[in-house]
Amino acid sequence: MPKVGMRIFKTFIAVYLCFLIYLLRGEQGSPFYSAIAAILCMQPYVSNSFKVAMNRTLGTFIGGAMGLVLLIFERSFIPVDMPALQYFVVSLCVIPLIYFTVSIRKASAAYITCVVFLSITVTHGADVNPLIFTIDRIIDTLIGIFVSLGVNAFHLPRRKNRKTLFVTNLDGSLLNSHGEVSSYSRIKLNTMIRQGALITIATTRSAETLLPLLEGIEMKVPIIMMNGAVWYDLQKRTYSCCKKMKPETAKRIIDVFERSERNCFTHAIINDVLHVYYTRLINPVEEKIYHSKKRLPEQSYVCGELPNDQSVLSIMAVDQQKTIVELKDAIMTLDIAPSVNIECYPDDEHPGYYFIEITSHEASVKNAISDMKTYYDAEKVVAFGNDIRNSAMLEAADFAYVVENASDGLKGMGWTQIGTSDSDTVVKTISRHFYVKPFSLKQ
Repeated sequence: MPKVGMRIFKTFIAVYLCFLIYLLRGEQGSPFYSAIAAILCMQPYVSNSFKVAMNRTLGTFIGGAMGLVLLIFERSFIPVDMPALQYFVVSLCVIPLIYFTVSIRKASAAYITCVVFLSITVTHGADVNPLIFTIDRIIDTLIGIFVSLGVNAFHLPRRKNRKTLFVTNLDGSLLNSHGEVSSYSRIKLNTMIRQGALITIATTRSAETLLPLLEGIEMKVPIIMMNGAVWYDLQKRTYSCCKKMKPETAKRIIDVFERSERNCFTHAIINDVLHVYYTRLINPVEEKIYHSKKRLPEQSYVCGELPNDQSVLSIMAVDQQKTIVELKDAIMTLDIAPSVNIECYPDDEHPGYYFIEITSHEASVKNAISDMKTYYDAEKVVAFGNDIRNSAMLEAADFAYVVENASDGLKGMGWTQIGTSDSDTVVKTISRHFYVKPFSLKQ
């Protein structure tokens, strides 16, 4: 079942306050319209609430003015015993109302404009002064708008840990069991990021598979990719802090694959676009990877040799476990072996197949976190993981956590365990570290 979030709770508070204000006003006006406006204006983010409140205020005055004009027109020209004609004229007026809000580029105000207009023209009494009735409806609506804005903007005073760098794995940690970031986590992450939280992700995913998962999350700190070989700015769609292999080193490693008649995917950044070079597709897993990614916009697959003197970020291959072990052993015999990092890990989607990924010896998640900590002048690092491959990241942290659904190997290493990824536990733990207790009276 979905959780009862703060937006729902704040909406309850705003509606209740509208009724209290109605009582404090001596039961003048109608709390119904205040409550409706409060519900419509409540937004997940405070910045959005300000924008919505201004649009709703504008729409209230437009709808109120049009409603007053129509009330006066009805009393002068439309007989009381002809309700069908009255409703026709009211309905007809919706057209210019919506058109006007769109023409002044305030389309989002169209809804409240029509609500206020209809509340005046449809629910009025024949013996009520049109001007007074219109003013009451405008006041009722404005009360709801500004109560909603005030409730949403209200926060207890809390200091923020803007000197702490938060690093989390994506799959199985930030992503839930459905492979997505929950609505709660998205809203909470954006709120903390807007307040200055330093939050990043360390992932083996490439940019083209990462972007859909993080859509709507306003990541300001670059994402650590390719085992720490590169930082990726999600907002600018650019790569930075690249830890590249020397061209001759990459060439020696590629030659190992060629002599073994195996294919490898060589990753290089050219003009801020990730290019992936390969020579031939040998096994079905390679073909699946290629066909699933070849048309994605964030990278370009090239069937051909790596250009001369081109630096390389990483070299990746996938094959049967025996073949991968033989390739690793062959690379380890080279004199350039100390200048690279080699990581082998199983392909969870294809039993029996393993990945091998080779990067510069300077490229590692641990080094990337250290560099990022220095770059952002952070004092502490808090990290989250779910797989044994995250152990280096956790070792680089001052506070390390593993989710309850983590692999047994990682949990057996003694890191502090938190809830499952389905319970938004990573974001909740980040929140506990980011927000400090309320200011004391002395402060």
